[in-house]
Amino acid sequence: MKKGNKKNSIVDRAKSNIVKNRKKNINRLKKIYDFLNTFEGRFTTIVLFTIIGFIVITANLYKIQIMEGNKWRVAGEEKYSSKNYIKAKRGKISTTDGQVLAYDNEDFLVILDPTLIEENNIDSVLNMLKRYIEPLEIEKYKNEYLKRKKEKKQYLKIKHKISYSTKIAIEEQIDNDRKEARLTKKSKHGRIYRGVAFETLFTRNYVQNNAFQETLGFVNNENQGVYGIEKFYNKQLAGESGIIKGLRIPEAFLSIINIKNKEKSSPVKDGNNLVLTLDSIMQYTLDDELKQTFERYSADSTMGILLEVETGKILAMSSYPKSEDKATIKNRTITDYFEPGSIFKPITVSMGLQTKVINENSRISSSGSIRVQDITIRDHSSSTIGNLNLTDIVAYSGNVAMVKISQMIDKNTFHKYLTDIGLGAKSGIDTYFESTKELPKLRDLTEVRKATISFGQGISMTQIQMLVALNTVVNNGKLMKPYLVDRIEDSNGKIVEQNKPIVIKKIFSDEISRLVRRYMEAVVNYGTGKNAYISGYRVAGKTGTAQKSAVGGYTKGKYFSSFFAFFPADKPKYAMLITVNEPKGNYYGADVALPSVRHVLEKLIDYRKIETNGRIKKNTDDKKSDVVKEEKKKDLTKIKQDFDKNIMPDLTGISLREFLSIYPQGKFSQYEVKGSGKVIGQFPEKGIKLDKQSKIQIVLE
Repeated sequence: MKKGNKKNSIVDRAKSNIVKNRKKNINRLKKIYDFLNTFEGRFTTIVLFTIIGFIVITANLYKIQIMEGNKWRVAGEEKYSSKNYIKAKRGKISTTDGQVLAYDNEDFLVILDPTLIEENNIDSVLNMLKRYIEPLEIEKYKNEYLKRKKEKKQYLKIKHKISYSTKIAIEEQIDNDRKEARLTKKSKHGRIYRGVAFETLFTRNYVQNNAFQETLGFVNNENQGVYGIEKFYNKQLAGESGIIKGLRIPEAFLSIINIKNKEKSSPVKDGNNLVLTLDSIMQYTLDDELKQTFERYSADSTMGILLEVETGKILAMSSYPKSEDKATIKNRTITDYFEPGSIFKPITVSMGLQTKVINENSRISSSGSIRVQDITIRDHSSSTIGNLNLTDIVAYSGNVAMVKISQMIDKNTFHKYLTDIGLGAKSGIDTYFESTKELPKLRDLTEVRKATISFGQGISMTQIQMLVALNTVVNNGKLMKPYLVDRIEDSNGKIVEQNKPIVIKKIFSDEISRLVRRYMEAVVNYGTGKNAYISGYRVAGKTGTAQKSAVGGYTKGKYFSSFFAFFPADKPKYAMLITVNEPKGNYYGADVALPSVRHVLEKLIDYRKIETNGRIKKNTDDKKSDVVKEEKKKDLTKIKQDFDKNIMPDLTGISLREFLSIYPQGKFSQYEVKGSGKVIGQFPEKGIKLDKQSKIQIVLE
């Protein structure tokens, strides 16, 4: 077969196959068509499409409800529900004597919901508001409304504060509109003022804030505490906002489908109130004294704290200079570091007594200076030169004696006591931004460093730390946690939380505390702090003057001047510390800080009517009788016998004439009598051993 014939044969077969396949397909389609024209064919088609449709619908429902359910649920709630937030009112802060220091002033803002206000009603709404809010710019807010209406935004704030009375007046217009709609049987959508609501705006107000500013602190623009007590107790003061949720659906429809509007609403919970331990009278007194001292000595700063010894309650706390704006408010009593100087010495003496390297009969000699490695430490005056007992060493503030006591104490033990009395750690006072400096590491506590720390140099601390440490010494060795808030009350005055005194640990024994109190009473009776004496009261204390440190040594002519005091000396109730940073001219603590301490304590005594034993004088108006009980007379013979045995007798209750008739002036020549009448106080205390150098003082009234 020729090549050309073979090719034609293949083409013919292909064409034949195409024709055959076409005929087969036509036949199949005809059969299908014929089948579909039968009842059975039409029924099968309907069932098939129904199944396919069901599968498609089910798949979509699964996707929408299960896979994307939360997304569409949220979108639906946003579109058909409303949510109004009710801000909580911040709690007030007041002093223990009832003076309100901080409170929230209540104003209001008008809020428009563009999605609820019909476009043909916006002019009426704005004109109505204009009658009550004179500065309202109608065109400005109309344009803003149209813009947000288009964007389907539900929130438009009218940025003008209105008073409560104005809010009531506008609400009356809204209520009248609602009543008219009901009378005319208009739907909710037909109301003119639908979509007008209010937002509460709280503004924090402070009363007499100048005296309390650093202790109270302040809030930010969101009314949240950012400093001081406002920050520390922010959670209790802030409260919890309320939420009112609703559905943006006609009431008729709601009744048909039985949906409860506002079912997920939560009520507003106003903040709790704080009652401070601070007393307003004592705060103003302290603040005024600090201001006068600050100005009188052109000091860099002054700071002071008045403390209740047995509880740790802060009765007054302030500092100068004051801040002109919130950004620079600073509570120096808990942030600024200072070297305490000689007010630290009672701590060193307490360490020595507790470790038994010295006792109440110890005498320590000083030539006026001592060499410690490569430095020489000197006494500040000749009054501490010689062989002195502990009473005179503390009274006249000997440096050399403190160094010698520290040298007797083991390095590890010395460091442990510094830690135990709270130095190098925060006191835990309940206000924000307390600072602390780390103590020198044990390896860095050289003999020189230990020696200088013993008399209050070479160590820095905040005033609250120093006061708490000294309070530990005089409070029978108990380290107390200081606090500023006495209690937390709810808006109805019910006590939610009552703060109570907390003893962190006991460091010194009762007996050692009693001894050191006696030494510190001598400071006021005849030592460096004698100008702190208050007639009729047993005041004790310690002066302090510390040269300021700088890089490479100490700065000449720059000092911290301090005075610490407490009373009554035998059973302390109140303690106080005032520190003056860089006074110009006179810089001794006894001259600069002491007078302010005495003035504050005198005010405290007068204001609280404190008796000589430290108790607050009771009101005697309710006495049932004027019968005066005859006091039992003291046995003068017994008193004379105690003097003969070199023991201080109990002199309370005897007259000046009786005292002079039995007192052995030749034996104890150093004595002083203050006041007239009968003995109400004495130094030393009864039972103390006496010698020829003993200094005796009695107070009469």
